[in-house]
Amino acid sequence: MPDQILFRSAFGALESALDISHKRNNVISSNISNLETPGYKARDIDFKTAMAQAMGSEPETGLTVTDKGHMGAEKGVDPEPFEEAGEWNGYNWMSVDTTMNKLTENNMIYRTATEVLLRKIVIMKDVIREGGR
Repeated sequence: MPDQILFRSAFGALESALDISHKRNNVISSNISNLETPGYKARDIDFKTAMAQAMGSEPETGLTVTDKGHMGAEKGVDPEPFEEAGEWNGYNWMSVDTTMNKLTENNMIYRTATEVLLRKIVIMKDVIREGGR
């Protein structure tokens, strides 16, 4: 039982990190595509807050859900993008440098979570392989 809790929490946290950073990447990419839109206000997702909500949410039941309308679907957190308070540059409320920094930071979070997940899988494969001897 303790190993199930350990694996669920570790893999669940990594899954949430990957999911949130993927959604944040979409929001930041949308900001980049609207760099030349007059009056556009940048949006973002607060990664730390979204992860805290995801870690505090109920664990999944393990049931297969084929439609979001089904009962018990999607127990995770769906972070909502918020409008950032930016500085007016005479054209819109966005800064190219700030947006690119956020994209780089988000990319590092995604790559780190992916690397940790891959290493955990390698460890599990090694344990399974050694257990068969």
